[in-house]
Amino acid sequence: MSKGLLAAKIGSLRKSKGLSQEELADSSSINLRTLQRIESGRTEPRGQTLRMIAKALDTPVEDFLDFTKEEDTGFLQVMNLATLSFWVIPLGNLFIPLVLWIMKRDKIKGVNELGRRIINFQITWSCITYGFAFISMISVFSGLPFVISPLLALPIILALCLFNSLIILMATFQLRRGNKNIYSIAFPILH
Repeated sequence: MSKGLLAAKIGSLRKSKGLSQEELADSSSINLRTLQRIESGRTEPRGQTLRMIAKALDTPVEDFLDFTKEEDTGFLQVMNLATLSFWVIPLGNLFIPLVLWIMKRDKIKGVNELGRRIINFQITWSCITYGFAFISMISVFSGLPFVISPLLALPIILALCLFNSLIILMATFQLRRGNKNIYSIAFPILH
């Protein structure tokens, strides 16, 4: 699937620049037969070949890389739902999506951006929630005057956990609808 899209992109860019296959092959320093196989979709250009074609077409390589990635909204939803693991594994909301993000960020379209958004939001949420829990425990065990009553701290922490779960579920429904502009309320830690 991605080979056909990439082949069509290269062919249409070549034609829009008014170049023949021979001219593009010469300017990109690749074999004419190789270019013909690429444009027909029988071969997928990688690495140096893709960079040389992009340079000859005066187009950033990144424009071609999106065509080599698969679309998999199911994986995006799974990566998002993996953040619910914080109910079972402390900081699982960070580590599990991080592992999924690292494994697939160059293979599936949208994973890189969504992974950053998820991790930024979960870092923000974790700092607030675990920071609040830590301060509450320190004030109880140190004998210092209570910053907040332990009877009030537990419901606040539970409310923060429920809030995170609600945001995760809402984001999953947004992903299912095709909206990838989610998790906009977070500190931009990963750029």
